[in-house]
This record gives sequence, structure tokens and C-alpha cells, in this order.
Amino acid sequence: MRVNPKFRNVHRLHHDESGAVLMVVAVTLLVLIGMLVLTVDLGRAVAIKREMVSGTDAAVIAAAHECAIGHTYDQANAAANAILVQNKSGAVQNGVLSAPGCGLKPTEPQLVTINTKVQMDYFFAGIFGFNSGEVGSHAVAEWGVVASGLGAPITVDHEQLANCSIPTDNPPTTPVSCNLEYPKDQLTNPRWGALDLSAWGDANAAPCHVSASDLIGIIENGGAFEPLPTPNYDCLDNGLSDAVWNSLVGKILLFPVNDLDRSTGTTKPGNADCTGADIPALEAQGKDCQIDTAYIVGWIQLRVNGVSKHGPDISLDVTYLGLSSGGGIPGPGSEDWGARAVRLVT
Repeated sequence: MRVNPKFRNVHRLHHDESGAVLMVVAVTLLVLIGMLVLTVDLGRAVAIKREMVSGTDAAVIAAAHECAIGHTYDQANAAANAILVQNKSGAVQNGVLSAPGCGLKPTEPQLVTINTKVQMDYFFAGIFGFNSGEVGSHAVAEWGVVASGLGAPITVDHEQLANCSIPTDNPPTTPVSCNLEYPKDQLTNPRWGALDLSAWGDANAAPCHVSASDLIGIIENGGAFEPLPTPNYDCLDNGLSDAVWNSLVGKILLFPVNDLDRSTGTTKPGNADCTGADIPALEAQGKDCQIDTAYIVGWIQLRVNGVSKHGPDISLDVTYLGLSSGGGIPGPGSEDWGARAVRLVT
């Protein structure tokens, strides 16, 4: 039987699947492109986000550190920008750095807040009309002067610290080794010694005496007092026994920093008032200034690595670890050796 050609065409059309295949291919391509967007562009975004988080955290810590050591807001902002770019090229701050208290000496912990962003170009998302996007991050750091710690009332010399590259205007950010010399003077007792803390702030308390057993007890206990406000005068008991020196080894303690030029005493021979600044002129006359009252300008944290004796002279091998002065809060006329607590909050 002959089939009508028209019915034959209808039968062929019913079984022709070429259009369906095209539809499947189109959908499959769309899915593949979507997967490329997810794997390439979204993957890059995640990687860049990770870089931004690390860079932003580093930037806010750098800014907080600048504030903590007494630098200005502009210096903190510049430090944040420099660290941010080092971690992620093209990254910038999203808004302005928030750093209240920077450049000042606040008594309470302070926060530094930073928001950042970077532009990211997409490879495949442009097919869907998305050519670029913004990846950002946020971080907060806290900083503050070190307000706690215990100390031993044995003075260290301001000038020797400066000679060891431990200045107060730009305190080191890493440990510094230093040798502190405690020489015996030819005419009088040495110009260093132990402080009588009961006479703190009294410029006329001399003479005074602090026993070796009391000092050793304080040192062995890891210190026995919080740093007292500076600058201030305190009565000085010159000279320490070998047992006191040896008890310092291996300890990390806060030490009062003595400014010899502003410390006071009496002329020997003779009994006129004098200061450490008078010593060169007095020595030219065959005299000396016997210091009995120290002028303490701040506190510093040191680890005592060793003690050596050269005849009557003593040398301390120490490592600077840093501490602010004046009970952790520098006051007017006080000096500050700059170790600070800086931590990432968020």
C-alpha cells in the first residue's frame, strides 16, 4: 500500500530531534559557563578576600603600633597604607582611618579601625554583564601603654641607654642588647645605687639606706611594686653587694632610669649643694659631687643576662624589652621607652 507523502513528512517531523539536541547543548554551555564563573571568578574573589583580610589586619596593627609609640595620626595612616599595598597591590582604604588618641598619651586603651577595598576584574562573569567587583575587609586593633609590671629599685643610667641606641624619641621595636657599667668613683661612692621607695618624691630625704637582704627579697620575688610616677626625686643608697648583683641574673625586671645631670648631692671635699651636671667642673678642681638623690625620668624593662666584675667595677649584660614610664603613663617631663601592648581585636 502506498503511503501518502504528506503523512510521510509528518512522521519524519515527529521523529526529528535536532532541535532538542541544540537546546540541550545550549543549556549545557550555559551551565559550563556558570561553573567557570564560579570556579575562576568566584575562586579569585575568595583568594583576593583572603589577601585583603591579611593585609588589612597587618595594616591596622602597623597603624596601632605607630600610635602606641607616640607617633602622629599621619604617621599611623602612612604606615597602614604602606603595609596594605605591600600585602595587596591596588588596595586602598575605604574611608579614613579611625585612630582617636593617636599622637597623644591617653590613659586608657585606644582602638584603631580601618576599612579597605580593592577592585577585581572578572574573566567570565562579563558574559552576564558583570565586568568587575569590589572586595573589601575590615579590622580593629587595640593599643595602650603598658601599665602593669613589677620592678626592682636599682637605677640604670639614662646616658648609657642612649649610647646603646635606646632613645626615648624613637624607641626600638625589637630587643636590644646593652652593657651597663657601674664603676666605682675615685673620690666618692658610685653615682648609682638602690632607691628608698618610702622616700619617693622627697628631694630632701637623703641620706638613706636600703639593706641587701631587702633588695634580694624584691628581686627574687620578681619585683615588688608597680612603676611610680615620673619624673621624681628619690633618695639613693649608693653601692650594692655582690649578692645583690648576682640575684639579678636571669630576671626580667623594671628598672628606674636615673638622669645624672639632674640628680643632686653634696660636694666632696666640702659640703656645698651640687648636681650631676657640676661633676666635670668639680673634677677639674680635684673635687666631686657625691650623688645622694636620684632624678628618675622613667622606667625601662630589662632582662639581665649576666654580671661581670672588673676589680671594684660591675658590668651588667642586659637586653632591652621596653616599658613606658610613669606607672605606664608618661607625665609632663617624663621619658618613655616605648614598649606597648598592641593586639588585633577584629
